[in-house]
Amino acid sequence: MNVIIGLSMLILGGISAGSSYVPLRGVKGWAWESLWAVQGVVAWLLLPLLLALVAAPHLGEVLRSTSFSTLATTYSFGFLWGLGGLAWGIAVRYIGLALGFSIATGFLSSLGTLVPIIAAGRLPEVMGSVSGRVILLSVGISLLGIFICGVAGWRRDKEIGKDQTFQFRRGVFIALAAGVLGACFAFGITAGEPIRVHAIAAGCPPVWAASPIFFVELLGGITVNLLYCLWMNRRNGTFSDYRSTKVEGALAGNYLFSALVGALWYLQFVFYGMASFYMGPYSFANWSVHMSFMVVASNLWGYYFKEWKGVSAATIRWNNAGILVLVVAGIVMGIAGY
Repeated sequence: MNVIIGLSMLILGGISAGSSYVPLRGVKGWAWESLWAVQGVVAWLLLPLLLALVAAPHLGEVLRSTSFSTLATTYSFGFLWGLGGLAWGIAVRYIGLALGFSIATGFLSSLGTLVPIIAAGRLPEVMGSVSGRVILLSVGISLLGIFICGVAGWRRDKEIGKDQTFQFRRGVFIALAAGVLGACFAFGITAGEPIRVHAIAAGCPPVWAASPIFFVELLGGITVNLLYCLWMNRRNGTFSDYRSTKVEGALAGNYLFSALVGALWYLQFVFYGMASFYMGPYSFANWSVHMSFMVVASNLWGYYFKEWKGVSAATIRWNNAGILVLVVAGIVMGIAGY
């Protein structure tokens, strides 16, 4: 039963992540780096700190009782994850959103799931149980679904006449790098396990004990992203965005919608942390399931906003098949819980 609860938390987290960029449609007259900096401060600094303090009121004591090497490793993985986000943005410029998202997410999902259990020497243990093998099967099914959605996205871009003159080889290489770096977030959660142990010892409820890990790890993510955004503000002369906007009366709304992006984005980790508690020994599969339902949610929003208008029925079938495969992966994960 706990696995079913954990799976439900992962689905909610995936929906939150896949919906997080919808409020960006309300931001008007701001440069990308300005809205990204605001949402980043909310998602990667303020909310992680707030939840960590609520979940572990003795946060300072928890961090002081944790070894420097653990804190530094967790922070470093967060920093690398932040670099992966920037690399993904560059890859999209070369090979497009659909293909870039598919490649990066596929590698992020598989590496973030398999590397931690291999590094911990748990692969024989997982393969030795029926439920473990079924969960690994669900990981493989989710990767297939992500690939199918990527094919559908590539077909869509081709059919609606998007510029196909991308520097393909360079873009694919950068997308692969983005996937590897993005998977570092899962590695950071594993490396930060001693933080969770100290949090529980300090009185933090086990279901919320991952919050201090996310705080430390996301400090690394906000470091690289904020430095990049401020550099872009300086290069493009857009520091004025924070006190004015090109669209009259839109300043307050821009802050609100950018903050909402950050809130939805961070909410995924609230659910993810709860899922880690309920999934127990099968928490290695969390990352793959989370990524799968993030893809499902983002594709459904794409239908809602008519991003697939003018696309052939065959391409729509490809995308629907990919979404269906991802849902099947979640069902298989649920079956493994029994």
